[in-house]
Amino acid sequence: MASKIYTTNDQLLGSYLRNLLESAGYSVLTQKTRVEPVHSAGQGGPGGPGNLDWSSELWLIHDADLASAQQVLQQALSGESA
Repeated sequence: MASKIYTTNDQLLGSYLRNLLESAGYSVLTQKTRVEPVHSAGQGGPGGPGNLDWSSELWLIHDADLASAQQVLQQALSGESA
């Protein structure tokens, strides 16, 4: 059974994390999900009618790898913010 391990709306970050996990030997899938835009009534800019927002979900195929894969993600994300 697969487990969702990370969700982001940054496509580049999602690709980077997927590649990182795969290079570490984990089997990962990416699923794009539509996010309902949040907008104020009467405003047409980003999130207005006709615009779609998407997020990427990373799913780990093997539940047994969840703890170690989460650790890899935490290390990568803490290194990116430093």
